[in-house]
Amino acid sequence: MSDRERHVLASWHANADAWTRAVRERAIPSRVAVTDNAIVAAVQACAPRTLLDVGCGEGWLARALNEQGMQVTGVDAVAALVERARAAGGADYLCLDYAALAAHDFAIAFDAAVCNFSLFGDASVDALLVALQRHIRPGGYLLIQTLLADDGQDSGWRDGSWQGFSDDFVDAPPWFSRSRQDWHDLFARTGWRLAGEEVPRFPDSGAPASVIFTLENR
Repeated sequence: MSDRERHVLASWHANADAWTRAVRERAIPSRVAVTDNAIVAAVQACAPRTLLDVGCGEGWLARALNEQGMQVTGVDAVAALVERARAAGGADYLCLDYAALAAHDFAIAFDAAVCNFSLFGDASVDALLVALQRHIRPGGYLLIQTLLADDGQDSGWRDGSWQGFSDDFVDAPPWFSRSRQDWHDLFARTGWRLAGEEVPRFPDSGAPASVIFTLENR
């Protein structure tokens, strides 16, 4: 794990309570307006019966998909977030970082996995995507909702910001930003087939809010 990735993890440990409050109080406008519903709909379109939520945080997506009849297992590297997810129920939850997830033996091969704004690193993401092929059945799906590098920007680490969040948040983590082409290259070298790509947009301005990639395990 690089120094920047350690900083990311330390920041999420420090902000676990603030993040839980922000999500549960629906205090993040982009999520309320666009991205939460977009990822739920994208997962539903794949019709999985079993699902692995990678970077589940306090568990909102796992609970939402469980309400749609899916059997969900959530994993996160931040113990405090996993504790809050377990307290709210709706799924099975495990505290696993990327390396532990790669080595973990689940009782089943999942129909799908989802990474909803949970891929912040660089080389560690390559290793994770390779490992997830073992946990998802052949023909199953991996869905990734993320942000793209701005047009003309190279992929690379960006400074984080909690602008627009409450003063409860501290020490904004950096994040590794990729261009669309670099995401496509990542999928190709880790063995995933790009099955679909959509750009959820804000209803008032039409501006892109995120991108959702749907990948098939070949």
